Amino acid sequence: MLLAARSIGTTFVLQPLTLRGSADVNTGRRERQEAGGFATRLRQVLKAHGSASSLAKAIARSEGAVRKWLRGESEPNVTDLRMLCDVTQTRIEWLVTGEGPRELPSAADTAAKARDSAPHHRHSPHGKLDLSLLEAVMAAADEQLHAAGFDVSAGKRSALIAAAYDLARERNAVDAEAIARLVRLAR
Repeated sequence: MLLAARSIGTTFVLQPLTLRGSADVNTGRRERQEAGGFATRLRQVLKAHGSASSLAKAIARSEGAVRKWLRGESEPNVTDLRMLCDVTQTRIEWLVTGEGPRELPSAADTAAKARDSAPHHRHSPHGKLDLSLLEAVMAAADEQLHAAGFDVSAGKRSALIAAAYDLARERNAVDAEAIARLVRLAR
């Protein structure tokens, strides 16, 4: 324990010295995440899916990596995030931000929506591609990547844009904060 001397008149008193170091930073980070962050939402998803081990196998990641996500020590990259959401049928928007419904629509809901919507773009799982929304997502992603000083591979950039487009499509608007978080995950 470190002590600091404090003067009271002509007498010096030794008192414990509190240091603001990495332990304090990590504790604060853990408290924020436990209070309703990504790790908390991932634990909710895990309850419905099974164990950390079964989830790790399903997304081809180590159990240690999944446990770090659950403890809030790290977060999955964009590719792992998409795989995690696909396997658990969880919406990316909910897992990343906590907003919107948690579960993806059922196959019956998707089929009914497909029958009622405009013709689908042949190569898009999103239905008809909203090009203006896609352009706005790409511009926001590029802006966030530039601001963060990240130079990511084409594969990571495309995964980032696809995830951000999914979020924007659900909201029908681009959320710069959500894209900034995805950019941090893309490192």
